[in-house]
Parts: sequence; C-alpha cells; structure tokens
Amino acid sequence: MIRRATLMDGKALSDLMRRIDRETKYMLYEPEERSMSTEQAEAFIERFGQAANSDIFVVDVDEQLVGYVLVVGGKPSRIRHRANLVIGLLDAYTGRGLGAGLLEAVDAFAVEAGLVRMELTVRKDNLRAIELYHKFGFNIEGTRIASLFIDGEYVDELAMSKIFTTEEI
Repeated sequence: MIRRATLMDGKALSDLMRRIDRETKYMLYEPEERSMSTEQAEAFIERFGQAANSDIFVVDVDEQLVGYVLVVGGKPSRIRHRANLVIGLLDAYTGRGLGAGLLEAVDAFAVEAGLVRMELTVRKDNLRAIELYHKFGFNIEGTRIASLFIDGEYVDELAMSKIFTTEEI
C-alpha cells in the first residue's frame, strides 16, 4: 500500500533509508553515511507534512516499509512551484509496480499542491529507473558529467524533469 508517511513511521523510515543505502549504489549516500535518529526522522516527517509543496510517501507491505519517495518543494518564492524527488525501494521489491505506485502518488500530490515542475537526477546507468521516469512523462534535460564519485570512479547523472501544466509558462 502506498500512503503518506506519519510520525509513527519515523524509526521505520530512518531504518529503511539506511538499508537502501547499503543495498544499492544508485542512492546518494554511501552505507552508514546517513545519520538520522528516530527523533530526527519524526521531525523530518513533520516538517514535510507541514509544507504545502513537500511530502513523503511510503510503500507499506505487511506493515513494513519497503520504499519511499521524498517530494522536496522549493522554499524561496521563486521556486515554490517546483519540487525535487528522491525515490528509494528495497531491491527485493523492485519490478512489482511499486515505483510506479510512488510516482502515481507524486502526480496526485503535485496536482493537489499546484506544483508545475518536478525534478530528479538519476545515474546514467540506472536504465530501469530512467525507463520508468520516461513512462511517467519525465524528460532528460541534460547530463551532469562526473556528478558522483562511486567506488573510485566518476559517474554521470541525468537531470530529468516533468512539467504538470504550461498555463503559467
């Protein structure tokens, strides 16, 4: 089930983020770089819940969190119409439509919040994710060359975006 994160998800979300960081090289953080206590995670969830253009959605399977998406809205007035996405899903749950479910929740939230633009970056070699983002209307805007340093090598990222309405453009 895809749902909004609640304060009661604090520990589970913090644990999930660290677990995904350990499982995959597609996330920003190296294993054990992310330090977030349960209290910090609860404050994080509360802060996102109070912002009109930010939110956190989680994938709950049998009362266990297995994925999340952060919708990080801009704070300054000039960028409040846009948000950045961070998506993480445990390896064992990929290929089941859960990433698509998270993006559907993001689409509904974007319309509800009046967001015009969604942005994300993705490793250039993460072909499954890129295909999913294309399916949901994201377009490649450019390549961020040597954007990440992973296992002793520089890795390129793609900058992708999705426009929800062109009425204001």
